[in-house]
Amino acid sequence: MEIAHSAAIRVFCGEEENESEVMNGLKSLLHFDLETEKITVQKQTALGFSDKRISIFEVTLAKKRHVKAFLDSLLPRISGTDRQMLLRQLDLRVDSDANFFVRFEKEMLAKHNELLVTDSGNCYHVKIKMAAYPSSKETAIKLLRELIGENHKQYI
Repeated sequence: MEIAHSAAIRVFCGEEENESEVMNGLKSLLHFDLETEKITVQKQTALGFSDKRISIFEVTLAKKRHVKAFLDSLLPRISGTDRQMLLRQLDLRVDSDANFFVRFEKEMLAKHNELLVTDSGNCYHVKIKMAAYPSSKETAIKLLRELIGENHKQYI
């Protein structure tokens, strides 16, 4: 059963931050070798406040096996407390196009390889296009309740 059509991960890195650490955090979300799988991390540069350089790293997973591997490695790493919070907030985290949004605290992931769901902007942004049929917010929420909830192991 296909759970999601695609996944995108994006992170902003200020010039005062360690770019290598931030990239390692991004790669830790993906339990496969990007080079072997021919997946590129897109890098853009922007100017922030006071003309400080900001690097924006983004990776998009579109192949079923990449999306499945991503979800298979991501879901078990989310704590029970964070799972319960996500379940309570699904209506806010899913849009009308069946996209699910979650953020993970940047420092915890980059420096300690730990996932902590956050609402702050200093984070790894994850957008998952759910394979909800029919494609609607309600159907996506129902699928996510099963995926994130106690029955999550049936999809892994």
